[in-house]
Amino acid sequence: VTAKMVEQNEGAGRATTVGSLAPLEFAWRVAEFSALDERAFRLFRDLCDAFNSLGESKLGEPLEAKPFRYLHVDVELEDYPGIPGATWHEGHAGALQWTINLWESFGDFTLEPREFIRAGRGRFVCVTATVGQGRRSGLELSLTAYAAVTVEDDKIRRIAISADRQDALKSVGLSN
Repeated sequence: VTAKMVEQNEGAGRATTVGSLAPLEFAWRVAEFSALDERAFRLFRDLCDAFNSLGESKLGEPLEAKPFRYLHVDVELEDYPGIPGATWHEGHAGALQWTINLWESFGDFTLEPREFIRAGRGRFVCVTATVGQGRRSGLELSLTAYAAVTVEDDKIRRIAISADRQDALKSVGLSN
């Protein structure tokens, strides 16, 4: 390390050697990304908890309901692909319609996050168990869905649902 390099670093407000900066800065960035991922995971878990505790009777002011505080104003939600007429729902009004559609189909259900797979940049896949009972048929439902989640501005911005793990991983830029 030359004196000129040290002077340049001091001029930038930090006196350190170039050789020791890179590993330390890398470690900070890894810790920062890990903390961001953890916050994103927690946000999705909290959304599922809020959704699971939400009953139809708690929708007096629907867009004020607890789950909506976790959703970006421009949220995009995809239906499970096996549902007839599956589509995308946009914004809080779309999220409300997504919720109503589920209630019309199932008398009782819960979303249970089981595994989080980091993709970086506010994206991850959550392996989610969905357990419920058909409203009309009374049949028990248990399925695994793969939610490719994007977090933006500390809110859930996008949830793309897949029945296939590899498809979900590819959608967030991961492949095996």
